[in-house]
Amino acid sequence: MNDLDQLKELLFGAEKQALDSIAERVESRDVRTTDIADVLPEAIHQSHNKDHELVDALAAPVGECLQREFRDDPETYADALYPVIGPAIRKSIIHALRNFSQQINEAVEHSISPKGLKWRLQASRAGVPYGEYILQKTMLYRVEQAYLISRENGLLVAHVHHEASKIKDSDAVSAMFTAIQDFVKESFSPDRTGRLESADMGEFTLWAVHGPHALLVCVIRGVPPRALRADLTAILERIHFRYGDAVRKYKGETATIPDAELELERCLKFEARSEDKKKGPPIVAMLVGLLLVAGLIAFGIRNWNFAQQLKQLDSAVAATPGIHATELKRSGGNFFLKGLRDPLADEIRSIAEEIDIPAHRLTVAMQSFQSLEPEIIERRASQLFGNPDSVSFEVSGSTLRVSGNATWSWQAQLQSRISALAGVDALDLSGLLSNDRALFEKRVDELRERIFLFESGIELAAGVAGQLRQYAIELHELDKESSAMGYMLDVIVTGSTDASGNPRANGVLATQRANVAVEFLNAEGVDASIAPAGQSDSQGALNDSTMRHVKVNLQLRQSPDTQ
Repeated sequence: MNDLDQLKELLFGAEKQALDSIAERVESRDVRTTDIADVLPEAIHQSHNKDHELVDALAAPVGECLQREFRDDPETYADALYPVIGPAIRKSIIHALRNFSQQINEAVEHSISPKGLKWRLQASRAGVPYGEYILQKTMLYRVEQAYLISRENGLLVAHVHHEASKIKDSDAVSAMFTAIQDFVKESFSPDRTGRLESADMGEFTLWAVHGPHALLVCVIRGVPPRALRADLTAILERIHFRYGDAVRKYKGETATIPDAELELERCLKFEARSEDKKKGPPIVAMLVGLLLVAGLIAFGIRNWNFAQQLKQLDSAVAATPGIHATELKRSGGNFFLKGLRDPLADEIRSIAEEIDIPAHRLTVAMQSFQSLEPEIIERRASQLFGNPDSVSFEVSGSTLRVSGNATWSWQAQLQSRISALAGVDALDLSGLLSNDRALFEKRVDELRERIFLFESGIELAAGVAGQLRQYAIELHELDKESSAMGYMLDVIVTGSTDASGNPRANGVLATQRANVAVEFLNAEGVDASIAPAGQSDSQGALNDSTMRHVKVNLQLRQSPDTQ
């Protein structure tokens, strides 16, 4: 590298590295994607707040995506729209029931009135059923039939009508209307732009709604309002939206537009009836009113019962140890509880069932925690240490009081693990007894101060060796139990002689006899020792065989681990 290159490196080295880094960042597709992802949400937010350009730009692609998804996967969107469709269906049913009840009410009222008798006579003369005649007389307007006709070739695409309507050949009607339409264009519109939109025929009115590819013709009984045309136009627009291409290419095959009749049936829902002024409330209206009042009363009582259950649940939860509710609310007859619960606390659903709240009406969202309430600490102690039937726990402040009767090993376990019990700083065992320790001490007393005879010198009497061996077995078991009871067992052997002979020699003989017994016990696995010097016994009559023995004494000492 020459001097000039070195100078360039010194002057512009940092800038060159920065430019190289920027160039590499721009050329890397992954890096650019990451950068755009970081700022895209904020950019969309600012653009939307600025003006409507973003909405206008996204309208076409989003609309196309929605159309494709609605066509390819209608079930998913039907599920998503279920909350909207359900109320709409219920509203439609309520509207139909209301109209049906009104029709029945009118029929009942008119059947016994002078007007009703007159209409019955006229219906009989005309050969029309009385119910249909009343319907005609009490109706302002109703769409009786609807025809969907192709504008390209005049073919009938679909046709719907009310059940009570008298239908002729629908294809012939379609052809006739198409011919009339062409006649109007030829005769009254020089530039062939005119079109027939309405026509009156006695009690019927024909309305034609024109679209790009199809013509909607409705046969209406009575006098329709002007606003009805806007509703019919909306239906035709919907048909074009869903089946525009199919309608344009229609050649008479109805399978290409399978749901056109379902769309046309919307036209038949448009109707309005007259409302005559009545002197008194109609019977059906009174019944409906009474049912409505009864329903409101029942709803009020039911709602009040649910409110009372909410109060009872709140009180029961607050009174239950180990449960802390942070949120408790009601939606109709369903309850929602949120908060904290100790695993040892009572089940919330069991609490709810006691106040007649079924489990399916209760939603619980609880987090676990460790409660320091006395009742929960007592349950935790019972779970941690195991609770014998003869033992009871009681928490007073930070002290755990244990009373009853339990084994010494259980008591030792309790004392060694008490620090693991949260909320307890002290242990009170003054009311706790141990039967097995008392039984152990009684066994020690039974085996204490056993005497084993000698023949003469240091020779055991006949049969004594077997007795001493059996005694060693009992001492060996007793020594094992002493550790579990928190004791240490000391086995002390004292020798004895009769009064005959030299007292000094007798003392030596007593020690030798004690040593024989100690060695025998040690050989059997019992740790025994000789009594301290000066404790040998030499008394009694001369040649008293009962004094030629050793005495084994047992002493219990508290184990250092339990002190």
